[in-house]
Amino acid sequence: MPETRPNPDMSTVLRLRRAIGAIGLTLPFVLLTNVYLFDIPMQESISDFFYTELREVFVSAAAGVGLFLVAYEGYCREPDEILSDRVISSVAGVAIFATAFVPTLCDRESCYFPPALFDRLIPPSMDQIQQNIHFSAAGLFLVFMSITSIRLFTRCTADNPGPHKKRRNQCYQIFGWTILAMVILIGVVKIFLPDLGKAWDATWSFTFWAESVALWALGLSWLLKGGTMAEQMPFLFEAEAA
Repeated sequence: MPETRPNPDMSTVLRLRRAIGAIGLTLPFVLLTNVYLFDIPMQESISDFFYTELREVFVSAAAGVGLFLVAYEGYCREPDEILSDRVISSVAGVAIFATAFVPTLCDRESCYFPPALFDRLIPPSMDQIQQNIHFSAAGLFLVFMSITSIRLFTRCTADNPGPHKKRRNQCYQIFGWTILAMVILIGVVKIFLPDLGKAWDATWSFTFWAESVALWALGLSWLLKGGTMAEQMPFLFEAEAA
């Protein structure tokens, strides 16, 4: 019998999925580890770590995810399909790039300098525009990641998906709706309850933890789609179409 070699294109896709998942899953843990080990001040949101010594960690993680998403192909576009894998991953990739390189505002004196290039180019009168760009890009990224998990990862090339695929689809749905729920929660608190949001952020870093839950769900969804631990979780995997 001739040796069956893995499809190199599929292997690349799986590696991209796992890389995106690994970054999303581990970023909050990396930030928290540095906070507790090196006395870096805890921040109210993940984006606020841009203005600490962990700037490179935040920017590198976001840029890495953006690069992988722009390179990601996914399923071929179906006839009359608007939000195809390619479109969603490309928009999400550009959005997370914007989140990294158009930073949120720092309204305290202990900001980590030098400032970002964007801070040098944009006058202070446009600070609110800068912040709006950052939060809009971050929200767009997470919304598109929720759509990816809910609508795209649940597709199947087989006519009759088996029980393993159905179980994975349930996981994708849970992860996707968790991401969307966190986006809605943050948006409602920030827009309609700003005073409460500021109090929660100051007391227990509400935005950071809500963002972390979204990133953990994102990471788990992409790792599952990448076939991570397939041998250890046979109740979710079998030899069927992904």
